[in-house]
Amino acid sequence: MTERNEIQSAAASQDRPHPASTASAMKTSGKTARSRIRRHPERSVPEMAEEILLRGRVAHVAFSIDGQPYIIPTTYHYEDATVYIHGAPASRMVKTLRAGTPVCVEVTLLDGLVASRDAKSHSANYRSAIVFGVAKPVTDLAAKRALLERMTLRYFPGRTAGQDYLPARDGDLRAVELLAIAIDEQSAKARFGGPMGAHDADEDGPFTRYVLPLPGVDG
Repeated sequence: MTERNEIQSAAASQDRPHPASTASAMKTSGKTARSRIRRHPERSVPEMAEEILLRGRVAHVAFSIDGQPYIIPTTYHYEDATVYIHGAPASRMVKTLRAGTPVCVEVTLLDGLVASRDAKSHSANYRSAIVFGVAKPVTDLAAKRALLERMTLRYFPGRTAGQDYLPARDGDLRAVELLAIAIDEQSAKARFGGPMGAHDADEDGPFTRYVLPLPGVDG
């Protein structure tokens, strides 16, 4: 395959999927300065925020304690404009968020690596979403059980409590904290396509350029 065909084929594989747009995504994106995209605003894709949150596997949860920032990677669940995270009740993240500290959650889907003929124009194709809100504990055991089972099902499709694994006991549920982060604001940003350096459009130019697709489980 020629270099040109490699670029065209790889770029085509990065075409935007049809987004699962929701009214909440449109209403909360860019609500204030904290969720407004300043660098490459043309890459803003608020209509894709929900799809990104539904597809993602790892969320980075950011919060601050006495001016010291922290960020924790964690599995999560998303539904109905709410991000759910869980952890040990004694963990720093859970204790801090349970107290009402504002939280920021980020999810990224890495779709490909973009090589350019120019050093400064190497890039990546990605879809990312950032949400802001305040966490509240889910205290009802039945609701907690249902949400955690849906979270398990999201990571392990087809796996059912009582059929494929022993359901959690009430004591197990009390031993874990489930926090619901209702989205107050959010933004989504994405890059698609091939290299965009000053020399990348020249079909006969020196050096190499290409897109390396990364068709992982999130793609």
